[in-house]
Amino acid sequence: MTDITLEEYKALRTLHRAVDDLLEESLRERETLTRTFQRCFPPVLSLTGAKAVAITTRDEELVEQTWSEGDWSDRHPGALLAESTGVRRLGADTLVSQPLDVAGSRVGTFGLLFPGDVTAPVPSARLLRMLDTVAEQLDTVLCLVHTASEKHQLILQCNRHLSNPVFEAGMDLAVLTLSQHVRLPGFLLLYRDAVQPHVLHYRTYRSGHLEFESGEQPHAGLEAAIRQHGPRLLQGEEAALRPLFTGRTTEAVLISGAAAQGPLGKIVVWNDEGFSTYAMDLIRVLASTLSQRLQDYHRERIHLSQFFPNAVIDALLQDPAYAQHLRAQDQEVGILFADINGFTRICEQGFDSPRSIGRFVDEWSQRAVGCIWEHGGVFDKMVGDCVIGLFGPPFFKNSLQARARDAVRAARDIQAFTASLGAREEVAALCERVKLPGLGVAVGVNLAHANCGLFGPNRQYTAFSSGMNQTARLQSLAGFRETLVMDSVHDTLKGSDEPFFRGLRFGPLTETHVKNVAQPLRHYRLEPFTP
Repeated sequence: MTDITLEEYKALRTLHRAVDDLLEESLRERETLTRTFQRCFPPVLSLTGAKAVAITTRDEELVEQTWSEGDWSDRHPGALLAESTGVRRLGADTLVSQPLDVAGSRVGTFGLLFPGDVTAPVPSARLLRMLDTVAEQLDTVLCLVHTASEKHQLILQCNRHLSNPVFEAGMDLAVLTLSQHVRLPGFLLLYRDAVQPHVLHYRTYRSGHLEFESGEQPHAGLEAAIRQHGPRLLQGEEAALRPLFTGRTTEAVLISGAAAQGPLGKIVVWNDEGFSTYAMDLIRVLASTLSQRLQDYHRERIHLSQFFPNAVIDALLQDPAYAQHLRAQDQEVGILFADINGFTRICEQGFDSPRSIGRFVDEWSQRAVGCIWEHGGVFDKMVGDCVIGLFGPPFFKNSLQARARDAVRAARDIQAFTASLGAREEVAALCERVKLPGLGVAVGVNLAHANCGLFGPNRQYTAFSSGMNQTARLQSLAGFRETLVMDSVHDTLKGSDEPFFRGLRFGPLTETHVKNVAQPLRHYRLEPFTP
């Protein structure tokens, strides 16, 4: 290494200040790398005496490319910089090049082409010092650009994972991707249930891989903390969570929902060594994206909970193509209509206010829908006090006999609980006031083709067909605590070996003409339910 003369020292200081000023101006103007190099290269050539300059690095999209300026003749600077670095002859010229790196992280290669042979020790040492002076400025700027670009690309990748229709699968991929770029020994997502906000779910990861989850792979400590503290864990009960995980550092990031609902969930991360600013920035961005994804996930679950029980919703949302199960499709389905006997009389003479009517209907319909769900049905809608259920949707995997069977079982359960509700003292008194023998329902059950799926501006799961209309008319024919079934149901169940159905007794086949239906309804009466 030769000594630096005062003249060379001054020249290097001038070069350093010039490049520093140019790069600072580019950063201030938020210029692209292309514009930055266009600004810097001509002064560098002028101040160093080089005939050409080139740099190979990754652009803002993290794609490697080469920028150059000056006379490279017919040579390709990118290929030259990819060869060994240092000082070497290049025809009649001399190429001086070196890697660009920060803290051991390589961000590119920089080179200057000088005319003539300057490979002798003294001049080559001087050229290397000039090169290093410029490179010292460039590598820091490039590291900033690359770090920002890598962070942006990583965020985009995590966002793509979180857009997975299966929330849990997307979450697993996002955490794994994050852990591949930053050290992430421990990660916990704790979040509210969409339909039951007092219920918490969780997923914990070790080095990016799922370790525990609520339900199938429970974490004993988390289960105990949830039982003790419940949703308060989302509000800042860090002391309850910190002892559960090894490591000196626990960082929590709240995932905010609507102000009235409180936080949707919380991310907790732990690491013996703590987390860098880079890592925490990524975790906060992930939390922000996850907040929106959780809100969307909650909205979808709440929407589906109008029609399906939790087990069916879980099965739907575990299928990436679950929307296909909800599209309109023509299928043969079990259909149930159940209407409270004498409801108009009860409303007009039995209750003192619309609020009392609402409370009564709310209790009865909630239990009726429960009966439908318990037997694998879908809650279609409620028209007045009439509850409508479908059997077969949304997967249509069971047999026609199973659909008819489930509809009949649900009908008998609705009859049973309605009669037991009528035995309650206050309801019995109400029935006595309006001169009814008790509380009962009229039920119609059918097995018919229908176009089932999400319909209308509110995307309600429902069905349309003449079979639906027939079932409505059939239900209107049923008397007190009476269930009428269409001949399609009766004929389908005739071959059932189940004791329950062998014990059912039907009346004779009846044909009834009803309004707006061309053919008479062919139906049977089930033995009236006796509590």
